[in-house]
Amino acid sequence: MRRIFASTTLVFLSTDMASAGSPPRYNEPPSSPIFESRSGRAPEPARGKRLHRQNDDVTGSLPIIADAQPRADDAPQPAFVSSRWTGFYVGANVGPGWAITRAAIPGVANVSGVGMYGVAGGVTAGFDYRFGSSFVAGVAADGSVKSTEAKASGFGKDVTFREAASWALRGRLGGLVSEDTLVYATAGVTQAVTKLGYPNGDSDDVRYTGAIFGVGVETRLAPGLYGRAEYLHSVYGQRNFDGGLSNARPETAVARVGLILKPFEAADCCGAPAGVGVPSAVPRESWTGAHVGAHGGYAFGSAKLSSGSISGDGVGGTGGVGGALLGYDYQLGRSVFGLEIDGSGGGARSTASVTLPILSANAQITYDWDYSIRARAGHLFGDTLLFGSVGWTQTYAQLTTAGLGGLETSHVFSGVQFGAGMETMLTAHVGARLEYLQSFYDKYASVLGSTIDARPTIGKTRAAVIYKF
Repeated sequence: MRRIFASTTLVFLSTDMASAGSPPRYNEPPSSPIFESRSGRAPEPARGKRLHRQNDDVTGSLPIIADAQPRADDAPQPAFVSSRWTGFYVGANVGPGWAITRAAIPGVANVSGVGMYGVAGGVTAGFDYRFGSSFVAGVAADGSVKSTEAKASGFGKDVTFREAASWALRGRLGGLVSEDTLVYATAGVTQAVTKLGYPNGDSDDVRYTGAIFGVGVETRLAPGLYGRAEYLHSVYGQRNFDGGLSNARPETAVARVGLILKPFEAADCCGAPAGVGVPSAVPRESWTGAHVGAHGGYAFGSAKLSSGSISGDGVGGTGGVGGALLGYDYQLGRSVFGLEIDGSGGGARSTASVTLPILSANAQITYDWDYSIRARAGHLFGDTLLFGSVGWTQTYAQLTTAGLGGLETSHVFSGVQFGAGMETMLTAHVGARLEYLQSFYDKYASVLGSTIDARPTIGKTRAAVIYKF
């Protein structure tokens, strides 16, 4: 008996020593004895107990329970939706404004553009709602005061025509290209107040109602503070005067930048947690490098004609423009400096006609192409660049007439160009840009050998798709 007990003890000690150096098997359940069958069949576990085989997993994994039920926190969680783009906001804006008024005396005379430009500034308030993961819809109301004006002077007397103020109620719909940047379109109803001033100091106020539409880019500068760049174009209905003896129909535009305050972000100053919300574009390591692009937009033009003490500042026109650009940027910290050259075809176009019993004539001024070389500088907010630019430009203009001897002349105007815009990266190489450029050209003296001098001013708003190498 002592020998049997000693032999059994040695077997157990040998088993313990063999397993002492083995790695732990954390998902191996406790073993129950396995009895060999004397009949040679597969071994059977002891009655009432489960058969456990040795687990060969030596990775140190946690216990696995086949019949375990999923825990509550294992259930799919709803996607996070940031409150950043849902709520009320207020803001202020400023930018250059343009207006072209088409006037006519039916059956007698027609002019396609009394052109005027100036500065527009105002306030805005609205509400946005974010839906889905990357869409924003909203409504906004804004009001502006303007200095856009056309003037005719002679013999010490002035007649002025200006757009004094306007208001608009708009809806907007856009898509988030990142958690911080929204690209949107907007449309709504608007009303403008114009003033016609006479030499004796009297004035007539006329209200025009019409449609407004535009595009814009908005980006986050700091918690609760956003920058916005947008172009708004308004087309008004025709107004008849003096029982229908004359009529007028204005068309206006403003390219403006604004600061938007969103108080609701005070409770969400840290923004969306990392890894949720709209996936940002793969960020560029640097904006340093060359780029090319294609652009398209709309141009307003106005020329001042003068002869001695008589002048008319407001021979205006409009038209579409499009072209290509190339440039090079250099990033220094969060600042970007660059040089760019671009060319455009198309441009503003103005026509006038007169039909009288003894005379029928028309004239047309067109700006057919232009190019510019500009330097630009800006600051990066995330993947969005806010920038200003300045440079030199030339444009080719033609004056053609019919019924006045078929006169025709052309001239290349040179001048200085100023601009501002916003550019955001959609991918690591592709970006989108919205910018405004205003050009002030030199004087063309003695048009057609006359005593008349001409000096044009052109403003254009354009969108561009940029590819960065």
